[in-house]
Amino acid sequence: MKTVFKLIFPALAAFVATGCSNPYDFATQKMQAHNQPYAAPQGYGAYGYQPPHQPGYYPVQNGNAPQYANPQTAAQLGLRGGPQQEYAPRNYANRGYGYNRAYQARAGAPRRSLINLNYETLNFFEAPLAKEIGDTTFLLRGRVDTPLSYSFKNDNDLDASVEGNFQISAETQLPNRLTLGALYAGSGIENNGVDYDDQVAVFAGGSWGTVFGGNVSNLVFENTRRRRGASTLELEGSNTLGTLANWSGGYQGRYGPMVVSGLYDEDDNYDIGVSVQRPMGNKDYRLSARHNTGQFTAADGLTEIDTRAVSAVGEYVYGSTRYDIGAGYEELENNGDQADRWFTSAGINTKKGVWSFSAEGHYGEIDGKEEKSALIGVRYDIARGLAATAALDYQDRQISIDGVNYINTKDTRGVIALSYGF
Repeated sequence: MKTVFKLIFPALAAFVATGCSNPYDFATQKMQAHNQPYAAPQGYGAYGYQPPHQPGYYPVQNGNAPQYANPQTAAQLGLRGGPQQEYAPRNYANRGYGYNRAYQARAGAPRRSLINLNYETLNFFEAPLAKEIGDTTFLLRGRVDTPLSYSFKNDNDLDASVEGNFQISAETQLPNRLTLGALYAGSGIENNGVDYDDQVAVFAGGSWGTVFGGNVSNLVFENTRRRRGASTLELEGSNTLGTLANWSGGYQGRYGPMVVSGLYDEDDNYDIGVSVQRPMGNKDYRLSARHNTGQFTAADGLTEIDTRAVSAVGEYVYGSTRYDIGAGYEELENNGDQADRWFTSAGINTKKGVWSFSAEGHYGEIDGKEEKSALIGVRYDIARGLAATAALDYQDRQISIDGVNYINTKDTRGVIALSYGF
């Protein structure tokens, strides 16, 4: 892990230094981000700098861009088109100066963090709560659940608890448009005592993508997984058994409709994935693939098992209904003993008015021994941010190989919950 951060942080320092030396007037950028109009817009010359030499950005001269004596045709430029298709100067009347438009993009940027730590459905708002202090934007998302669960296997097992999840991030943008940020996420359960877990991460991003480090081991899985259902629960078994260590670093970037992401952890394991999503008319398609190595602790709490896996997901959305299917292969190795795991899962999720419904199923085998799970969920949106959910969760995953208890879960339970997102 030290090697990873030695590679990442010099690059971050170089970007920060570049941003701090950028000649653009940052006070001008800040005013534009707050939509405060200028009494008399000033060009680069007013600050002692030369006009920007960017294609398509020209200072206004008598209401028009500068004229060229010999405009080139498409044929002269080696492009398609005949001599009639000339590249005439563009009219920038009433647009002020070119650099203003670039800064307007910053002001209109969506208030979403470049990466996440907590991937729960944290709220039912259109956007997280946001507050700008100076040049830094703070985002807050969270959810509080009050689940009540009943086990059909253990008739007397009625469990009530209070669960909370939140994520807060702080980010700022330098004059060179490099975005720097940090995140903190926490989750806690109160049930005869409080069990609390937290995560941290830092990141730097631009048009080239985002580099990050911290407790980000789930990022690639979340980018390539089947989407969650309507309830607050997740279908068991649809992920690989092996995961990355707690600390890792990596990269994420978007190239058109494709998102590429990769992680490398302190134990020399890795996780790489790619997903492609394209709308076609009133339909939407998403395909994803993932390859990862990792480790997991067997159900006996002692045996560490190394894993190597490949998996893929296909998704089809029509109107308010989503259909998806995933499949994968995982190689499990324990002190030279090898076992093969095949698994697949599929589901449907639909929404009609204030009602949402989902049904999911999973099937897998480890050396011919079966594992099964299913989840049915319903959600009713009561008010903005407030919802009631109900779920029926079935799991039959008990597998021992050569005296090692790999997984040991068997139960059927019903869960109802009231959730509030903020």
